[in-house]
Amino acid sequence: NFGPIMAMAADVTIAQVSEVVELGGLDPEHIITPGIFVQHVVQVAPAQ
Repeated sequence: NFGPIMAMAADVTIAQVSEVVELGGLDPEHIITPGIFVQHVVQVAPAQ
């Protein structure tokens, strides 16, 4: 997965999510791109 590497090299990183949860609501082992590299979050409807 090149996500974290590309996020470090990018000027802007956008995370596309289907659900926004409270801080601590996710298992850290399942995070691929750390939030420190994300500048924008876009919530989309779940795929059908």
